[in-house]
Amino acid sequence: MNSAKNGSLLIIGCGWLGKKLGQIVAEKNVTVFGTTRTSSNFSELSDHNIKPVKLELPASSLSEIRLPETDSVLISISPGRGDDRSTYPLIMGQLAQVLAERNTQVIMYSSTSVYGNAKGEVTENDATPDPENSNAIVAAEGALRKHFPDAVILRLSGLYGEDRHPAKYMAGRKDISGGDAPVNLVHREDVIRATEWVIENDLRGEILNVCAPVHPDKQEIYTTITERLEMKKPTFIDGGNDGKQVSSEKLISKGFEFIHSDPLAFSA
Repeated sequence: MNSAKNGSLLIIGCGWLGKKLGQIVAEKNVTVFGTTRTSSNFSELSDHNIKPVKLELPASSLSEIRLPETDSVLISISPGRGDDRSTYPLIMGQLAQVLAERNTQVIMYSSTSVYGNAKGEVTENDATPDPENSNAIVAAEGALRKHFPDAVILRLSGLYGEDRHPAKYMAGRKDISGGDAPVNLVHREDVIRATEWVIENDLRGEILNVCAPVHPDKQEIYTTITERLEMKKPTFIDGGNDGKQVSSEKLISKGFEFIHSDPLAFSA
């Protein structure tokens, strides 16, 4: 990140991904703020050179959302699971209304789950932000774009990194369906690099998939990685080779290069 051009960043939601991004960006002499729901997390954020900001969402009124003025804002909030996702579009809409009053770059971490159970290759055109959509993530994208049309939406595939890999949830399981299905994963380092790249290039109004361009099948990668991590190998049932394959061609065509292009190359 070019600290001369982008002197400050606000990260709304400092989880496994957001906190690591903040730490890396702060090391480049960028002033980084990060939100947390509880004051007990202040010391941990400070240890990562992130200036803590207490924020509880959704808020009962927009006046309660007090955020520092920064050059860029990254919204890295988990949508939750099941019924917990019902407030996600509301939260995104509230943030968008507050940020709409500012001349700032806004980036949202979304998910390639917006493409549902699609078959074959999917691109950014296969899902449109819509505040009325029954899919809470699509609706959240729509709520953001309704009030802040210039927001950049980064649709992330399944995350993995040096201290986290979905293979551990597969270890030892039997007869997992769709063994031939393509896997859509992205390394945390590439997500962080893509985010910095978006900020450096001052992108606005884009929707971009962030997914490794190589898609090993489910059986191949989880058998290989569990063995590499010295875990019990899972077993699979054939099928699913027509499954969803997320394309990052749009991102790549704009000049971004993945470091971890093949998730099968992962090693702890």
